[in-house]
Amino acid sequence: MNSIGSVIVRGLLVAGLLIPAGSALAAGSDDGFAAFWTEFKAAVGKSDQTAVSQMIKYPVLYHDMRQAADFPVIWKGAFKPAQRTCLARQKPVKDTHEGEVSYSAFCGSLIYSFGKDGAGWKLTDFGEND
Repeated sequence: MNSIGSVIVRGLLVAGLLIPAGSALAAGSDDGFAAFWTEFKAAVGKSDQTAVSQMIKYPVLYHDMRQAADFPVIWKGAFKPAQRTCLARQKPVKDTHEGEVSYSAFCGSLIYSFGKDGAGWKLTDFGEND
């Protein structure tokens, strides 16, 4: 019984050492997108057009190249109520291409693409989901 007890104690000790190491590895791999996505979804959900506009990297491709002054056109087309509801439920898909990480969220006929630049994560373009 003592040998079984010592095996259990050693197993618990090893598990106790590995759990914090695993958490540190997961935290180290955090690219910051999860925090951005939480803020983005909240702004979209509250229809906070000012905040959403600031989370877009301009110029942005939306049927044409659009500037910040064109945001009302973007909002009316890409953030209709059904799309805002959809975005609230989405879990963006991560993609890595040539060392660059990006994320995409799919709602109806639109793909919302996100990339990172010197200022952090931004919505970079919209595409047709075919």
